[in-house]
Amino acid sequence: MKKINSKIEEQLRLKTLEKYKILDTLPEQMYDDIIQIASFVCEMPIALLSLVDENRQFFKSKVGISINQTPIEQSVCYHAIQSGEELFQVLDLRTDDRFKDNPLVTHDPNIVSYFGVPLESKEGVAFGTLCVISQHHPKSISDEQKSILKKLAKQVSYLLELRLTNNDLIISKELTQSYLAQMEEFAYTAAHDLRAPLRAVKSFLQLIESKNKDVHDEKDIKYFKFVFDNVKSMDDLIVDLLEFAKSDDKIGEKEDIDLNEFITDIYNHVNVNPEENQLQLNKLPTIHFSKLALGVIFNNLIENALKYKKPNQMVNLQVHYVEDDFQHIFEIIDDGIGISEEHFELIFKPFKRLHTKSEFSGSGLGLATVKKIIEKIEGSISVHSVLNEGTTFKIVIPKQ
Repeated sequence: MKKINSKIEEQLRLKTLEKYKILDTLPEQMYDDIIQIASFVCEMPIALLSLVDENRQFFKSKVGISINQTPIEQSVCYHAIQSGEELFQVLDLRTDDRFKDNPLVTHDPNIVSYFGVPLESKEGVAFGTLCVISQHHPKSISDEQKSILKKLAKQVSYLLELRLTNNDLIISKELTQSYLAQMEEFAYTAAHDLRAPLRAVKSFLQLIESKNKDVHDEKDIKYFKFVFDNVKSMDDLIVDLLEFAKSDDKIGEKEDIDLNEFITDIYNHVNVNPEENQLQLNKLPTIHFSKLALGVIFNNLIENALKYKKPNQMVNLQVHYVEDDFQHIFEIIDDGIGISEEHFELIFKPFKRLHTKSEFSGSGLGLATVKKIIEKIEGSISVHSVLNEGTTFKIVIPKQ
């Protein structure tokens, strides 16, 4: 460890201490345990985890004294971290010119012998000490005790680095959540504002269509259909965007749901060609869950199963359910076109599509919305698929 020689190095030390955000915090068991071990192993009445600030030293953890801090002028620990030594030791503070007039030496608690190991950041900057101290009489410690004291100090430094990492993760998570919330609000507002002029365009097109029923020019009909289809596609995209942006609001209150009736109703609603498709349910029970959340999930998955089918073939759609003490497990199985394994993660990302709109309609937000809702309720969704054979989506949802 390097000896502190300049104001710049002292400022670096203070900034290092500040980043841990530990000054004036309450006692914590993990630090208290280490201090008690240090006192016991070194057979010393006083042990301290001392953090040396600009004008004081703060005792994060302590054994043998009641005070929580002292002025920097009374800090032996400050000398320890200034020294650059791996172990700073003074056998008799009463005879050392640097400390003999220190109130902690001349009055209660009457400290005499001091052994302190500087606490260092991972960059090697010292900001405090782990120390053991005798009272009233000089007392040395063995080489083995010194070695253990150094190891305990390393453990304290390690715990403080973990604390710093956790603080950074918490801040990062909070910033990410704030950013996502802002983006979702922006998406919702933008999509909502776009719908008004789009409705006007759609209404205007319908008016034109009603006034030109006798027009039979194929080119005009083709152009009109192109514009109308694109307006509808844009409206569908905005609806999906609104649902994705506000999917956190889709959790809803829990209620009893007859899964057979519930899933059959969704299937009948989205199945525009009943004679071309088939649904199989394996004796589904009644569960207590959010009908709103489950509706969004199954509506998207069933709609996808019916959409991505093989040309000119019936879709056989199955919904299986398994229950245990802690979770609901669903499997939605189809025999459609399948998904390549390399795209298993991609399909859950917003706006990611594996096909062109001319092949299959859609916005690319359906599965992203499903995944977002499931993760909000601390569940999981996974996919297994084989090209040209079919796809299975597995959903695991906790009961609580």
